[in-house]
Amino acid sequence: MQKSGAVTVRDVATMAGVSLSTVSNVLNRPDRVASATRARVTDAIEHLGYIRNDAARALRLGESRAVGLVISESTSPFYAEIIRSADAVLSAHGYSSLVGSAYHDVAAAERLVRLFEEQRVEGLLLNPFATAQPAFRTAMRRGVPTVYVDADAPSPAHCSVTADHLAGGRMAVQHLAALGRGRIALVRGPVHLTQIARRMDGARAACEELGIAYEEVVASTYFVRGGVNAGEVIASRPAAKRPDAIFAANDILAMGIITSLAERGIRVPDDIAVIGYDDTDFALAARVP
Repeated sequence: MQKSGAVTVRDVATMAGVSLSTVSNVLNRPDRVASATRARVTDAIEHLGYIRNDAARALRLGESRAVGLVISESTSPFYAEIIRSADAVLSAHGYSSLVGSAYHDVAAAERLVRLFEEQRVEGLLLNPFATAQPAFRTAMRRGVPTVYVDADAPSPAHCSVTADHLAGGRMAVQHLAALGRGRIALVRGPVHLTQIARRMDGARAACEELGIAYEEVVASTYFVRGGVNAGEVIASRPAAKRPDAIFAANDILAMGIITSLAERGIRVPDDIAVIGYDDTDFALAARVP
């Protein structure tokens, strides 16, 4: 009969009729244990419902087989894809991920980094916003292997995986210019994100180089509702004062903008062309009349 309370290694050893070291070997080095003995221990583990305490093991051995991932927004499809991809690679190598969202809050980012270090993570994947950089530099100084994701590393000595957002912004405007558009609205959200700023810098530079008139519209959020609101602002103008193209800082904003324009009878792309950024799966569901 299974005992109440937490099941221990000693309970497993008693039921299987083996020593504590044998149970430890089955859990950590099963190839060292004879198959018949290993089967008895495994049966006892299953019968008792034993769950190993990996947290204690991590503290004892200094390893956790876990990597901490600190991101800005877990609700964004873009960051959801980062989490999914990281999980897939980590799992293939016998690791798991601990994920935390800071939501652009510096104190939250610092807490997450400390929490993950307390859990003895063996590395950190960081998607930093500008003001959180000091907290992440502190972790790196303590020797935690760290990779910046979708952001530049603070120095050549550190690793980062990112895209050329400056070039991406340029490409967006160049594409709209190739379609014959001459008045472009650049739409971004209210929070400063380095990658978004780079996209806008590239877009502005391309507009100036090509002699295209542009304006900047700040949406209420980086999500669909922000795009809808930005679309409402643009659609409320007389037709002659509207842009004939919009570059949205991400696909989610673009989806909201397209929906808002369509609801007001503005044809996309005939009246106003709209281009987003990130190439998320959600963009496939965009409503294009």
